[in-house]
Amino acid sequence: MPKNTHQSFTGRLKSFVASEKWFRLVILFFVLEAAWIALSGRYPMAFDEDFHLGIIRLYANHISPFWSGHPAGSDAFGAVARDPSYLYQWLMSFPYRLISALTNNQTSQVIFLRFISIGLFGWGLFLYRKLLLKTGASRSLVHFCLAIFILIPITPLLAAQINYDNLLLPLSALFLLLTLDFTGAFTKRQPLDGRLLLTLVSLGLLISLIKYAFLPVLLAAAVFVIVRFWQIRPAHKLKMPSKLTTYLLSALLLVSFGLFMQRYSVNIARYHKPVPSCDEVLSVDQCSAYGPWNRDHKYAQMKPATASSSPLVFTADWFYGMWFRTFFAVDGPATTFATRGPFAVPAISAIIFSLSALLATVIVWKRIGRHYNHHVLLLFILVAAIYTTALWVDEYHSFVQTGQPVALNGRYLIPIYPLLLVILALGANTYLKSRVQAKVFLAGAVLICMLWGGGALTYILRSYDIWYWPNSTVINVNHAVQKTIGPLVPGNSDPTAFMGHHGT
Repeated sequence: MPKNTHQSFTGRLKSFVASEKWFRLVILFFVLEAAWIALSGRYPMAFDEDFHLGIIRLYANHISPFWSGHPAGSDAFGAVARDPSYLYQWLMSFPYRLISALTNNQTSQVIFLRFISIGLFGWGLFLYRKLLLKTGASRSLVHFCLAIFILIPITPLLAAQINYDNLLLPLSALFLLLTLDFTGAFTKRQPLDGRLLLTLVSLGLLISLIKYAFLPVLLAAAVFVIVRFWQIRPAHKLKMPSKLTTYLLSALLLVSFGLFMQRYSVNIARYHKPVPSCDEVLSVDQCSAYGPWNRDHKYAQMKPATASSSPLVFTADWFYGMWFRTFFAVDGPATTFATRGPFAVPAISAIIFSLSALLATVIVWKRIGRHYNHHVLLLFILVAAIYTTALWVDEYHSFVQTGQPVALNGRYLIPIYPLLLVILALGANTYLKSRVQAKVFLAGAVLICMLWGGGALTYILRSYDIWYWPNSTVINVNHAVQKTIGPLVPGNSDPTAFMGHHGT
């Protein structure tokens, strides 16, 4: 192929990936794969759907987000009245009221709420695009990263379920965007934006009430703002918006702060923890109906005296468990969370490409800092490091108590996966410099490997009839894909691949 023809082809390809058409295709593909799972998987699916819908139903009969005591009939949901991660269920109780007024059919209600989840996750993709572009990366690179993100098997599987992570995702991206907008004025030595500051603090407090796992992100953002302020020492003057806007935002801050204090501060005062264990709030008998607590309680009782508490042993289990449960397929409580292993091509290639890109990133890190917005990359690294460390510490604490590596799930890392993907992509892109052919080949190889059994295909090919709604159309359509595409995917005949004792 002549050189000018090759350049023309690669230029057109890059332009296409950078275009709105490509991004719309990414969104469309994501919606289709998440909708497929939402319309296939019977309720409840694995990621706590019965827990979330159960509490949504409680709030649907209780207008206030507060409880005077433990709600009757809620033992299966733990210490509901003191759980700081409640805002998602309370907000979702309003669309649930609407759909329940229109139909008593549980299947219709569940699918309706699942599609709200897909919409929230899709909104998150738009916000993450804006966030990742803040690094100075090209649109083609950012769009490519988002395409890979939606092909991670856990991504559409999570998006298709009723789960608070699907609201946490877009709001986390929005919070980080506002953080960067607020600190952007530091560099220009402009007055601090009071409107942004009030909005940012209020939003951070409210997101912490959607899921307490956001607290490390809040901490990382606070550290970033303080570091940037100390580095630049911008004008201390605070520019406030109009009086009406100031009053409204101040009222929002007051409400957010009050809600935050009502859960976290009261919990600390009463139980000496921001998130108390179920048995610190309720009786053991009551908590025994709450699945996660009962599982850990039984493990702790059966824990042998010789059980390891080594951080190294746990870390090995942690990395394996996170990788495995990022690429696996899983059913819900009806089959006791039947688990099926990852497909080799996407799961193994992800390790190879990630480690290679990480090595390249380390080698060319100084060049990355010169060519891209290193302040944005600093925020991404702070968020990823503090969030992951907090997750590891929390799960290591459970490991010490139970003697088992419990609750290791790749979906917990979903909010930081786009941040990590863009950092690794920048590393690979910078390392390869102007070697366009190598970049195109690498990007194509990554995309093909993730398509070859990744995304919703993992769920479709690994699932069984008992995983589906009892509907002949649903079963037949999934069977058709399994029969036509299944034989083309390496490892299709080995549903227990990579499982061992870690995958049970």
